[in-house]
Amino acid sequence: MTRHKKKSRAKLLRSLFIWHRYIGLTAALFVVILALTGLALNHTEELGLDSRHVQSGMLLDWYGVHAPASITSYPVDQHILSAVGKQVYWNTELVPQVDGPLLGALGYSDLVVAAVEGGLLLFTLEGELIEQLGGNAGVPAGMQAIGLAPAGKLAIRAAHGYYQTDSDFLEWHETDTLDPVAWATAIDTPAPLQAALVDAYRGSGLSLERVLLDLHSGRILGNWGVYLMDAAAILFLLLAFSGVWLWAKRRASAREHLRHKQTHEKIRET
Repeated sequence: MTRHKKKSRAKLLRSLFIWHRYIGLTAALFVVILALTGLALNHTEELGLDSRHVQSGMLLDWYGVHAPASITSYPVDQHILSAVGKQVYWNTELVPQVDGPLLGALGYSDLVVAAVEGGLLLFTLEGELIEQLGGNAGVPAGMQAIGLAPAGKLAIRAAHGYYQTDSDFLEWHETDTLDPVAWATAIDTPAPLQAALVDAYRGSGLSLERVLLDLHSGRILGNWGVYLMDAAAILFLLLAFSGVWLWAKRRASAREHLRHKQTHEKIRET
């Protein structure tokens, strides 16, 4: 091999070593992100990632998690039931596994009865949800309003007429004419409660699991984030190929050096 070829090969190897180093440093950031998010996602249940929610206003704004412009509220004794979007709140506490919209709420006997699309919710006076009644319990379909008749019976205005029930909600009777009813009336949500409901709604709208999944895939930055992670994958491939190639070259160079050394030793011996 000529001296010129040796110098060219040495220069090429130095360049590859430098590029390999820079690729490695750049890829290291992505490796750390992928490793940390991957480890966390592998233990989603243990860490409760699907039930823990992001509270950062900046991150919620980035995801476009905003509370609906209007909040519907109904006062019951010293409490207020509100609907924020399809979520129902007892004061500021989310009522789990219940979808709105909220059509009305009132005190009835020793309970609080709330009407939502598709059924009735029965609460204790302390706000504990004890039962949900739907069409299979005889609740009329197409509810529009809930109220109290003068006789103290629960009254419902539905799409196909007016109905009353007994205190145990066992029998529903349709009535052609209904005595004057005190229908549950929505109020303007007090400003402090509205602010607290907006915070509660936004705070339950984005799980930590979703953020980690998007960070892991790059989708947290939208389409550009996906392309960025694609570029990172290409960097990993380049890093792997260049590393193997450099290792092979160094191994071949070491073998060649050993052969030359052995050849010189044989010549000297002769």
